[in-house]
Order: sequence, then C-alpha cells, then structure tokens
Amino acid sequence: MSTMTMRHIDRNMRLRLHLLPLVAVLFLSFYGKAVCPLLDELSLTRVVSGLGGVCLLQILLRELSWYVFPVSRHHVSLARHAFRLSVTTWILTGMAAVITHSILYPDFPMGSHLKLVSGYWGLGAGILSQLEYVILEYYFRRTSPDLAALVPERIAVRLMEGFTLFTLVPVLIMVLMSFRFVLEGYTDQDTALEVLFLGCSFVLVSLSVSWLYGRTLHQDCENLLDAVHKIAAGAFQIHVDPSRGDELGRVAMGINDMAQGLLLRERIREAFGRFVNPQVAETFINQFARDDKVVRMGGERREVTILMADLRDFTPRAERMDPEALTLLLNGYFTAMVKAIQAHGGMVDKFIGDAIMAVFGLDVSDRDHTVAALAAALDMRKNLLQFNRERPDDPVNNGIGIHRGEVVAGYFGTPDRLEFTVVGHAVNLAARIESQAKSPHPPLLFSALVADRVRHLYPVREVTTASLKGVSEEVVLYTVTE
Repeated sequence: MSTMTMRHIDRNMRLRLHLLPLVAVLFLSFYGKAVCPLLDELSLTRVVSGLGGVCLLQILLRELSWYVFPVSRHHVSLARHAFRLSVTTWILTGMAAVITHSILYPDFPMGSHLKLVSGYWGLGAGILSQLEYVILEYYFRRTSPDLAALVPERIAVRLMEGFTLFTLVPVLIMVLMSFRFVLEGYTDQDTALEVLFLGCSFVLVSLSVSWLYGRTLHQDCENLLDAVHKIAAGAFQIHVDPSRGDELGRVAMGINDMAQGLLLRERIREAFGRFVNPQVAETFINQFARDDKVVRMGGERREVTILMADLRDFTPRAERMDPEALTLLLNGYFTAMVKAIQAHGGMVDKFIGDAIMAVFGLDVSDRDHTVAALAAALDMRKNLLQFNRERPDDPVNNGIGIHRGEVVAGYFGTPDRLEFTVVGHAVNLAARIESQAKSPHPPLLFSALVADRVRHLYPVREVTTASLKGVSEEVVLYTVTE
C-alpha cells in the first residue's frame, strides 16, 4: 500500500511514548511550585491534576493524529512523520494549557501563563519531541528495517535540526525568564535586554558554526554516496578523501580499500578470461568463487557442435622459422580464427599447438549451434584469405572439421589444476573429420548430422565416405559448395 498510519507502532511502544507528557507534567508542577509564589499557595495535588488533564488531552490528540493523518511511504519516514505530529500536538497542548490555566486561575498574572506555554513549547515541542524521534527511529530499525530505510534522510539535516533546537530553546527560555522577572519586579528592563542581546549573539554564532559544519558534513556524505554509486555501477577506480579524523574518515578509507579489492578482482577476472573462455571464467567465478563453495569436478551431458581447425604443413614450417617469427605467425592466425568463432557464439575450448578446438551450444541461446558452427567455419576461411593477403610471400592453409553430438562438459583434472573442456566420442570424431580436410578433399568437412541441420540454409554436397581411425563404421563426409 502507498500510505501507512502510526498504527504500525505496537501498544507497548505507544504507552512508553505517552509517558513523555507525564515528564512535562511533573517538571512543570515542581518547577511552578518552586519559583511561582502564586502556585506555591496551591496544593501539589491541585497543580498536578490541572496539568494532568492537559496531559490527557495531549495523549488523545496524539492518538487521534496517528489515525487521521497517514504518511506516504515515498515522501517521509514513519519516524519523521511521528516527530512532526508530536511537535504539532505539543504546540496545541501548550495553547490548551494556557487557556485552561487562565480559566482556573484568572487572578494570576500573564507571566505565570507564559511560563506554562514556554514549558510546553520549549521542553515539549523542542526537546522531548526530539527524544521521541530518536526512540521511534531505533524502534523501526529494530522491528521494521524495510520501513525504516524506505525514505532516506540526510544526516547533516538531522544534526543541524537538533543543534538548532538544543541551542535556541535554552536561550529562548532564559530570555522569557528575564522578561518575566521584569514583569514581576525582580529586575529592571536593561538586564532583560542584556540577556536578550547575549542570547541572540550566542544563537547567531552557534547557528553559523553549525551551518558551516553541516555544509562540510553534507559534502563529505555526498562524496561517500557518490563513491558507493560509482562502485555499484562498476567504476572501481575511485578515491574518497579519507582525511577526516572521525568515523566518516574511516568509512572513506574502507570504501577506498573495497574499491581497490573489487578492481583487483575485476582484473583477475579479465586475466582469467584470457587463459580460459570468458564465459567459463564468469561461470566459474559465480559458482565457486563465492560463499566458499567447493569446486565440483566432473560435468554434465550436453548436445553441442564441435569444430576442429588445424594448420597444414605446420611441422616443416616450424622447423625452418625462428621461434619469435613462428610465435608472431601463430598469434596473428589465432586472432583471425577466434574472431570468427566468437562472432557466432562459439567457445574456444583450447589451443593444441597450431590447432583450435571450439565448442558451440554451451551458452544459453535460441540459435542453432550447428548452423552457428558452420557459419563460423566459413568466416574462418574468409579470415584466412585476408590473413594471407597481408603476408603473400608465406601463405598458410588450414583444415576444418565439424561434428555434432553428445558430450560431457565440465571441470577435469585435479583440485589443484583444473581445466574446463568437453569430452566424448563427438570430440574424437570431429578431430578425425578435421584430419581428412586436406587435399584431395576440401578444407572444410562435416558429418551427416551436421549436413542434415544446415542443408536448408547452405548448399551441401557429399564428398566421400571415409574409414576414420578409432571409428568402427565408415563416415560420410560433406562440405559446402563454394
């Protein structure tokens, strides 16, 4: 629901809050008896009973306001809404107390009535309402943390508000007391004006200091929030000024340390993704790098398409080339091939010397992974032509074999040295098909299972029927018509 009432406060807490007006009753009763000669002539029971009636009025007003005035959960917190209602009821109660006091004691001077209203407005609306605010904040944080944090508040505003009230209220009480002394003939007007001047001066200085401190605190809090938002958005290269010597300074240091830790983890993730497939790295980190999970070796059955690619005549080429030149050749060739594989959603499983093993179908996608594998193979051939154009004096050639089948995909090795890969007969068959992809056969060959999946998109023709090593039955091999 969009609005709430103060009925979210349970009965025990409401009874505790209603004890606060009793504090005002007791304070005003004993204070009045102590300093007011007119009230001193009355019995304590009569004074307390009169103020007690006003106290009962305030309790009723508070309960009524909680039911009548709901709060929108998107505009103000429950605690602040209760604080505003409390201030309002204290002000109304003070007015009711003055009226009641003047009716019960018509012969009392105006100063006696002012003492009463200053007590309700200063002590109640100024001080006790702030205490109620803090109590309710703690209550909601303990009982309903989702409601307590629903509407954020600014710590600088809270401190400025409290500092202002706790500075202004005592000064105001002292000024009113001095003018009451003037009316009652205890002192002259010059003394009261001196108190007024000093009070206003101290209030202005205090408010100026609190404003400067509040502005600094507000800016520091905004810097912390901005840093947290940037970290949440993935920007870890941040630095918050930690020069404050209080808790906020230590929070800033903690945020800086956290950002550095997250940046390091992100760099590890990126580096990890260069040694293994980025999809595998992300999955591994999400599954096993959190909550102290134990790596589960082995895997699960998956229907995938395997692509094997191998450079032709690589051994004699490696024999006559310098290692540095050979490394440069392989890196350029692998870059061109991997670009085509990843463009079609394939995962580079491993590099085996000059060979590439890629798997299609491990990601969650609606695409036909067999069609994607063949499209990647055709792009690999195109990229190979472009690669050879850039080095016409020493062109290279490769063979590509594709097969579709069931494999086990998972983590293999030992707990100290793992590798993510796929194993199964389909992998071996793809490797055997790739070994046939050389003269006199075309450089791209695939099995009948692949041909059946792609013939509606590509012109497929049968090439040969071959007996492959380790395969009991002859395999019909196909290619795409150029």
